[in-house]
Amino acid sequence: MKRLLFIGMVLVIAAVVLSAGCTGSGNAPTQTPASGTAAPSQTAPGFSLTPTPVDSVPSYLKMVCDAEKDPLNAKITVISRGGDGLYMCKGLDVTAYLSTGEILTNSMLPDVNRELKLDGTQGTDRIVVVAHYDNGDSYKIYDDVLEYRKRTTNQ
Repeated sequence: MKRLLFIGMVLVIAAVVLSAGCTGSGNAPTQTPASGTAAPSQTAPGFSLTPTPVDSVPSYLKMVCDAEKDPLNAKITVISRGGDGLYMCKGLDVTAYLSTGEILTNSMLPDVNRELKLDGTQGTDRIVVVAHYDNGDSYKIYDDVLEYRKRTTNQ
């Protein structure tokens, strides 16, 4: 009887584990596509290409980030520059609002000169970086628009 009970428990646990459906490592960027068709007026909820002011961060928690867009392939590079709050910062959440209506999100460690690369567009993209700290606080430390610069021929 105990043997039958043991086999039944093993089968139930195996079924629960197999039905859990792990989705991956969590390091890949997630994409929130625009809802409906690709019309510019229909975008994902919360989508905006207009930057808003960053949070006022206490001086002992200050972190600095930069973002730039490559003029050749429109790749966006977000760079952590460190700051006084480096050793209290757990991580940085990066959100890219693309001109196509997509929202890309990813995380990165706050190490000095750590880079995160995202696929941008040949339009206007907005980058928002939020720093999360060991004490439970979170602050928006970067919010800016990146323009794609088209190459010109000098004649």
